[in-house]
Amino acid sequence: MSFDASEQVLIEHKNGVGYITLNRPAALNTINLPMVRAIQKALTTWLSNQDVKVVVIQGNGEKAFCAGGDVRRVYDCIKEGSGEYEQFFKEEFDLDKLIYEYPKPCIALMHGIVMGGGMGLTQGAKIRVICENTKIAMPETAIGYFPDVGASYFLTRKNPALAVYLGVTGKLLKPQDTLYCGLADWNLPINQWERFKFELENLTDLQNNSASITMSIADLLKNLGASNSCEESEIRRHMDSITEVFSNKTIHEIYSKLNSKHEDPWSKETLEGMKKNSPLAMAVSQQLLHQGCKLNLQQAFDIELELNYLWKTKGEFVEGVRAALIDKDKKPMWRYALGDITTEFLKNTFPPIYKY
Repeated sequence: MSFDASEQVLIEHKNGVGYITLNRPAALNTINLPMVRAIQKALTTWLSNQDVKVVVIQGNGEKAFCAGGDVRRVYDCIKEGSGEYEQFFKEEFDLDKLIYEYPKPCIALMHGIVMGGGMGLTQGAKIRVICENTKIAMPETAIGYFPDVGASYFLTRKNPALAVYLGVTGKLLKPQDTLYCGLADWNLPINQWERFKFELENLTDLQNNSASITMSIADLLKNLGASNSCEESEIRRHMDSITEVFSNKTIHEIYSKLNSKHEDPWSKETLEGMKKNSPLAMAVSQQLLHQGCKLNLQQAFDIELELNYLWKTKGEFVEGVRAALIDKDKKPMWRYALGDITTEFLKNTFPPIYKY
């Protein structure tokens, strides 16, 4: 299958700002290998272009910045035995890492749905902007996969138990939750976004000093009414429970703790949500994220890539995607029940998650 990346990713620069626009709105801007390569090429080219002082990554359409990787294409690659599977994830992870290390300020404008691969494109940005309609999650366990694209790094910076909670449950985050979890920097009303980009292009003090540019952008956001308040975060209200439950060292202990608190509405809701997910994916995600706070950026991507290659044959991604997107019966037949998954089994089957 071929794709025209020139139509699916729009690249332009004007007045000191380089724009990368995901342009598959009908597919919620899900990304494929040609799109990854187009973005990588633009960022690499702009490294030596003195006319580009700032990079903006955004998505077309009203519904999504990016709902993730093109999982239907990944599914097809596995079924076909195509080497594109390994190539896509390797190049996607390399791109995400480049954004973290990019010397010029990157701004991620995160509207609507931002999940999976969309988080990979945004979490390394120096300035991450959300709005009132932003919906963020790492929902991979629902399709028999695990949080990747650097999630073992970016989810774990604030609190290890919170990381496990977000990765195992796939909890959907509202704007203030996103700020509280450290997954965005500013909440700017979407009706100010075009003004923000206009003012960004007209900043008179855009020099080559990344730190001063970043400060000027922060001042601009504040002047336009951006907030970083997270006082009303639902996650914040439940942090004691999240810590009590998701600090446990195995998925079985987490289930046990939730069952012991079954009369508590939050625990009941959390438990019911987890029952829909792949037990194997949750067990692996729990261990991956439990160790995540020990990992640096390179280690996180290395472990996730190694795990991803194992997952192609040993995970439950194919069945999860079949149930969700192919047959759409919403009734995945998971290969493993919770009782089948022991620590010994995980160590033997997925050794990368015990590397540190």
